[in-house]
Amino acid sequence: KAVPYLIMVLHVKNRSPSLDSIEPENRPLKVLFLSSDTGGGHRASAESLGAQFQALYPGSTYTLLDIMKDHSSAPYNKLVESYKHLSNHPKQWNLIYKISNSPPVESVLKTHLKITTERNVRRAIQGHRPDVVISVHPLMTNVPVTSCQKISSETGMHLPIFTVVTDLGSGHCSWFDAGVEKMFIASQQIQELAIKRGKVPRKKLVMSGLPIRKDFATQATCLGHGGRNSIQGKIHQMQVRDMLGIAHSDAAKIIDGNGENEYHSDHRVVLVMGGGEGVGSLSSIVDSLYIELMLEGINATICVVCGRNEKLKKSLETRDWNAVLLSRQEEVAAALLKKKGSNGRLEGLKGMATLPLRVLHKRVTGSSSVVEKDEQRDADDVNSANKPDEQRTPVVLVHPLGFVNNMSEYMVAADVLVTKAGPGTIAEAAAVGLPVLLTSFLPGQEEGNIDFVIEKKFGAYESDASAPSIAKTLAAWLKDSALLTIMSQYAMDAGRPNAAEDIVRKIGTSVLRWKELHPEETLPSLNTQVSQASC
Repeated sequence: KAVPYLIMVLHVKNRSPSLDSIEPENRPLKVLFLSSDTGGGHRASAESLGAQFQALYPGSTYTLLDIMKDHSSAPYNKLVESYKHLSNHPKQWNLIYKISNSPPVESVLKTHLKITTERNVRRAIQGHRPDVVISVHPLMTNVPVTSCQKISSETGMHLPIFTVVTDLGSGHCSWFDAGVEKMFIASQQIQELAIKRGKVPRKKLVMSGLPIRKDFATQATCLGHGGRNSIQGKIHQMQVRDMLGIAHSDAAKIIDGNGENEYHSDHRVVLVMGGGEGVGSLSSIVDSLYIELMLEGINATICVVCGRNEKLKKSLETRDWNAVLLSRQEEVAAALLKKKGSNGRLEGLKGMATLPLRVLHKRVTGSSSVVEKDEQRDADDVNSANKPDEQRTPVVLVHPLGFVNNMSEYMVAADVLVTKAGPGTIAEAAAVGLPVLLTSFLPGQEEGNIDFVIEKKFGAYESDASAPSIAKTLAAWLKDSALLTIMSQYAMDAGRPNAAEDIVRKIGTSVLRWKELHPEETLPSLNTQVSQASC
């Protein structure tokens, strides 16, 4: 008889228990993501979070809603089209970004958005009847916070809204609103901005990392605790390369010497990206990489992600790479003849640099075309002077790709990533310990991402305005195995491969705890909600 009494006393003393003290029972959740296709990062983050909700809370469903495109007025409903234009005109982007990010303009924009769009946004959210709303876009936090508060007041049911900031080092002021339940961030820089600009209480900020696809966490596990620098990691990398068909037959092998595993590889893999649209100076960058790797005698495969840029992909597929090299024959010859030392491959290329144009073409291509006898004799003399293994022509292959769905595998296969400073791509590379060479950025929005990479010591920046500089920096990295090892370790330290899972667990637990403390008997009808929203 004492037990029920004790329970009653505890119940009275703990009439309002902390949410953290309750372990909720897992149940399906209906999740509404607020996002827009202004770049691929926002949608990718929402999709990665949605997949985790379905995995961790079986039966859950999620929807992506673009409230700007479908439920707002001009100019906000042209956001996607404007982004495509401005991303290709960085000076215009920089001007608009800086003006809109100033405190006076911020206040005007937020007020204008609320007046012109809040009622429509509220109706749209109610129409989906979600258990939780999650914003992954800076323009979809401020107004939805107000809408969710009004829905909660009108229906008597709490509708929580969370923000997942998908920027790394820079963040527009529109990201930050103190009315969210929690705000998930990926860096100290964003934390400082949220507190100073957004007045978001520190207790609402969660340092989580950027949400990325689950396959990156899977690949990070396959690489092992030591990452790509461990024996397990190197074996896995070669297996992935072989699976992707980008491992050269003579490129790498793992042998057993004196009872110990020893790894040997002189073949590098470079991954070059320009975003989902294949934007950027990819063509000139790839040309410069090809020439520099040939000059430096570096065996490599250059995987080029062209995205939706079919024109670029076809151009790379049909490009005469020997013509690319020969188009700069005088420059190549001069550079080679200036090099000193006894490196076998470079000595072989020095000999090539002194050959007539047509012989050089045959030496590089292995073509069986007819050449003049004196040219053939010169080529044969060069070939015979070279040792079979140490002084052969470097193997540089270019592998154009379209839109890639298995990016985690290509990042594991690569030794270095050459890319624009997109936050999602940087986070994905860090998750699998991949050093990055950044070549471009959107002013304002992505500048901080470069600072993030440099401060974390797993990459550098070379402007795509000088493709040869990019190529020289990359070649220097590829020749310095110790440097790549150190950079890879720093990348792993910065990576958060399980960020999406961690974020979803925190959101799911918070929502379900609230539901258990405030069990809902009946949901108001949709007609009632819409009627209230029109007030």
